[in-house]
Amino acid sequence: MRTVRGRYETWEALARPTAVAVGVFDGVHIGHRHILEHLKAQSLQSVVLTFEPHPAEVLAPGTNPRLITTIEERLALFEGVGIDVVAVVDLAEIRHLQPEEFVSRVLLSRLGAAHVVVGSDFQFGRDRAGDCEFLIESGRRNGFDVEVVGLIEAEGVISSSRIRGLIERGDVAGAALLLGSRYRLSGVVVPGDQRGKDLGFPTANLKPPDRKVIPGNGIYAVWADVGRELIGAAVNVGTRPTFGGTELLIEAHLLDFAEDLYGTTVTLEFVARLRPEHEFASVEELVEAMTGDVARVRRLLESSPVSG
Repeated sequence: MRTVRGRYETWEALARPTAVAVGVFDGVHIGHRHILEHLKAQSLQSVVLTFEPHPAEVLAPGTNPRLITTIEERLALFEGVGIDVVAVVDLAEIRHLQPEEFVSRVLLSRLGAAHVVVGSDFQFGRDRAGDCEFLIESGRRNGFDVEVVGLIEAEGVISSSRIRGLIERGDVAGAALLLGSRYRLSGVVVPGDQRGKDLGFPTANLKPPDRKVIPGNGIYAVWADVGRELIGAAVNVGTRPTFGGTELLIEAHLLDFAEDLYGTTVTLEFVARLRPEHEFASVEELVEAMTGDVARVRRLLESSPVSG
């Protein structure tokens, strides 16, 4: 897969004809994949135009929305579904373009679009003045086809914002159904205070990533990618209220694994949440609960594939 970045004026023009899909595609969820399937069906060079940073950061500076996928994760997912070219643009560079200018300067001049695939809620151009109807009419004038793909529903419209909400509430299993794969979060393993080790449950402590959605506080069954293999893990996301903690921590107790992971990046693949985080009356009660949590995680992961 070829990736094009930087200012769109500097992109080497793609040879026409291409099929182009436009969108943020945060999560590359099953609704997005439906659009990409239509894109791939054209038997043309497939091109995705996506945005980095997230458009919300450009339109509302300081909001810093949490992401389901970083741009690098998105690129890997695009490659996984067989996209030929991904063009990454900063909305700040093109938000001033009128809809017709966006069509002529970006879709046609740079991306060589002969067929454009968008979702039915697509809007573009300065002040979001362009919509699907405008794009279809522009296609008639400029010699390209437009395919508008309806939104996919599963007890409501599938959207990135809906999936973010599920993850934030701890419903990682529900989020996985809409994503088409489990939610993944990566972090560098950093030194902790060894409290887990003292309790008999040593943990790899991950620095919470700045930009990613963090699952709601609780205990999770997880597959942990440590770079060589996938290891089952019981993960606590929370502040450790039993010890009066206030800082958000992600602590992974890797099952039957004792290697030093400090400084390495570990990716957690969330399978299910077992329970919310609780404040216990004593350390003994906490240890008893943790023992039960680990047993439940083992049983759950035995019936769950290592990737899904």
